[in-house]
Amino acid sequence: MTAIDDLLALHMVDKQARGLRSRVENAQTFLNAQQRRLDELTSTNEELVLRSKTTRASAANLETEAGGVDERTNKLREDLKNSSTTKQYNAILEEINNLKESKSKIDDRALAELETIEQLESQIGELTSKIAERTKVRDTAKGELTERTSEVAEQLAVLEAERAQKASVVSNDVLVVFDKAADDFEGDSMAPLAEIDRRRMEYGCSCCNVSLPFNLVNTIMADGNVVEQCQGCLRILYVTEEVRGALVKK
Repeated sequence: MTAIDDLLALHMVDKQARGLRSRVENAQTFLNAQQRRLDELTSTNEELVLRSKTTRASAANLETEAGGVDERTNKLREDLKNSSTTKQYNAILEEINNLKESKSKIDDRALAELETIEQLESQIGELTSKIAERTKVRDTAKGELTERTSEVAEQLAVLEAERAQKASVVSNDVLVVFDKAADDFEGDSMAPLAEIDRRRMEYGCSCCNVSLPFNLVNTIMADGNVVEQCQGCLRILYVTEEVRGALVKK
């Protein structure tokens, strides 16, 4: 076998192995996406719960503060009844009025806090439902990943062993080129020559459609042990029997 034949054999097995791995990788990617979304929802929910607790504590403090104002106001009203001078009466009345104003502000703040709590609880309820739904999707994705991993494990092990055997007969420098092209193009590391114009003897890369110099085509055609890359996409080029037959006829 020529070097190109060895590469084509490796290419076939490599592509099959990558196809099986991609099934598992796609399932893993989907699971990761669901987990990230679930983590985002959970984090947002935790922030809202914390805000709700903080707001409830603030509302409770305002209630306590309002109770203190009411207690003070009630005492002042008793003092007002028992005031003995106009000056004392006016001073107590002014303080009562100030306390009423203060109490009004406290009540407004407390009402705003209660409205905030209501909004937060509504958002928490919606998020809780979304978290439950996303958890189901995440759990389903986990199951699919486990199932796909189990399905391809045995076949993938066989293919990877076969790939290692076929790679062992390829020189290291060529294997580096092959592996890089395979990684760059999701397993499509090799490209057959494409006939553009038989009469004008124009040929190109069948993958990226770049026209190739005829001397390069001649070299690939003449020696199956010469490894040449496309000048455009850097895939490894080879000649199919159909194109080879057409060139021989010329």
